[in-house]
Amino acid sequence: MTEADELDESDESDPNRRRRVVLTVLGVAGVLALNLAAYLALTQPAAQEAIEGLARVIYPGAFLLAFLANVTVLIPIPYNGVLLAVLGEAPLPWLAAALAALGSVLGELTGYAAGRAGRVATAATRPVTWASERMGSTRRAFGFLFLVAAVPNPLFDMAGLAAGTLRIPLRVFLVAVFLGRLLRFLAFAYLGVAVG
Repeated sequence: MTEADELDESDESDPNRRRRVVLTVLGVAGVLALNLAAYLALTQPAAQEAIEGLARVIYPGAFLLAFLANVTVLIPIPYNGVLLAVLGEAPLPWLAAALAALGSVLGELTGYAAGRAGRVATAATRPVTWASERMGSTRRAFGFLFLVAAVPNPLFDMAGLAAGTLRIPLRVFLVAVFLGRLLRFLAFAYLGVAVG
């Protein structure tokens, strides 16, 4: 038996490793349960009325709508159309877009945190592996996160999980996602003004 085989066996029998795996699985399950609960709550008629009410108070509404829609991981909530209408009504479209970007990036922290907490569980998944391959360095991670955040798509949750799994510095994650979302929401705001 080689020394590497002995190390592999000692890793498997390490009680702390087992405990970390169990805690990771429980943490990921907890995040998914909270996300499912948030999704189910947001689909209720009372929640839909509240969202419509948020749209009437443009600036706090843009922030809260973007935050709530992005706080879920792996359960996409289609909010871009509502946000497009809200941002198009704003007297100061750039301010509404900046507040929506701030709410969005704060909501996306759940995916980043789930990736950091669940490194063992998420690192081996195919989508996270794909995103991880594109974020080999801090500079590449910034560019990738910026691009994926700027374009409306359901893949961002995988990018957020991968960023957390790879332990991309939080400041890089926050700035890249904020700037990407700001670009998207500015486009929404000025498109809404042009159409509306």
